[in-house]
Amino acid sequence: MISFLNLSRRLELVIARAAGMSAWQFISPALVCALLIGIAATTVYNPVSAFLQEQSTRLQADLLGEDIGGLRSSSGGGYWVRQRSVDGQSIVNAQTSREQGIRLGGITAFTFDASGKFRERIEAKIAVLERGNWRLEDARVYVTGVPAVPVRTYLLSTNLTPEQVRESFATPETVPFWSLPLYIELADSAGLGAAGYRVQYQKLLALPFLFVSMVLLAGGVSLRFFRFGGVQRMVLAGVAAGFLLYVLSKFFEDFSKAGLLNPIAAAWLPVLFGGLIGVLALLHQEDG
Repeated sequence: MISFLNLSRRLELVIARAAGMSAWQFISPALVCALLIGIAATTVYNPVSAFLQEQSTRLQADLLGEDIGGLRSSSGGGYWVRQRSVDGQSIVNAQTSREQGIRLGGITAFTFDASGKFRERIEAKIAVLERGNWRLEDARVYVTGVPAVPVRTYLLSTNLTPEQVRESFATPETVPFWSLPLYIELADSAGLGAAGYRVQYQKLLALPFLFVSMVLLAGGVSLRFFRFGGVQRMVLAGVAAGFLLYVLSKFFEDFSKAGLLNPIAAAWLPVLFGGLIGVLALLHQEDG
């Protein structure tokens, strides 16, 4: 918008139009740049940012302590997973997650025997997934009618694989773009919900075209000649349109994660709406 407004204020748009150029011709370089930036953001920036975010949580945990490092659940109740093993069933709650669920913090586990009867509760500082079990560090075991027993290391049996754990504890925003199809496939094969991963994947696919639609919106509200007046209103309209586009995308995303909207529709409808509004505004200004 700033670039187009500067061209209009300096009368360069007037000269371009007098030379026979249409708005579609001098807006096309911005469209190409937006598309290329969007492709780079999806294919390069997203994987790098996901990797660096994981590294930052590791460094934070090493510097400030294992118990506070990691991704904290936004729901306030932490992360929950139910598992079955040779010893019976157990329910594990973790307040923080690192390395996409392989290392957990703030552990509370409830174990049951083969008949489903409650057996014991374990609280631990750290849990690390190993082959066939969770290794709980600095644990305390609570059994009904018996004082708490401190245990330095407690092995909790599990039949979960690292892939299943990652699907359960990893948030879609921390999974790189190139790994999202694998996570979706693993979630489907395990019978777990993959709506969040599908929405994230479609959002990243639509990101380059979302940038293009934003350029179209910017062109539609900022190519008006200064001598015609009303530029301030057009700029405010452009800012409002961009804000509404963002709110609409978040609205559709939440609906899709709740299972009320198809992930493809949730990711691409804001792109379609924004692009159509920008094209209509340009058609109205350019062709009447």
